[in-house]
Amino acid sequence: MLKIKNIVFDLGGVIMNLDVSKTIKEFESIGITNIVNNTGHHYKDAIFYDLETGKVTEFEFIEKLKSLSSLNPSTNEIRKAWNAMIFDIPRSRIDILLHLKKDYKIYLLSNTNSIHQKKFLTEVYDESNLSFNELFVKAYYSHEIGLRKPHEEVFEFVIKDSNLDPTETLFIDDSIQNINAAKNLDIQTFHIQEGHLFEDIFI
Repeated sequence: MLKIKNIVFDLGGVIMNLDVSKTIKEFESIGITNIVNNTGHHYKDAIFYDLETGKVTEFEFIEKLKSLSSLNPSTNEIRKAWNAMIFDIPRSRIDILLHLKKDYKIYLLSNTNSIHQKKFLTEVYDESNLSFNELFVKAYYSHEIGLRKPHEEVFEFVIKDSNLDPTETLFIDDSIQNINAAKNLDIQTFHIQEGHLFEDIFI
């Protein structure tokens, strides 16, 4: 591994704990079923990915999910179910990021959406009294930049926007598809596999 000057972190499954199955179960309880494929990792309806790239509004997303339900759920019930997958960002991980900032330029690159973003930014501020985004030189959210992993274009965008040398940049993610896309652009990578934690890399 060459000299690392920059570290780009994924969010969910790396910095933030999450469990997509919780949302699937909550959706089922309000009549929204069969939304993922047989792997359990990919949504069948494009509306989920359109929300992640800012192509649809929160209102359009929620109204579409209402139409998929047989139980006429409320807006709040859909928001609650959609947010069920989001757990916590442990203070220990925030402390690691604060320590890393002393020696590296650190960035965030996350496939997310405005509904989830509001939830975790608010919770981090309420629990730790700090702005999560300010931990990074820059935080790149898919719904804000209109690009999402694993498309190589999103990595090219980050490299150009922050003027990064790929060979001096480490990308950390829990998805092998995202890791492989970064490798194709000569970015150094670390794949967090199931059973391992963010803390395991730095302790």
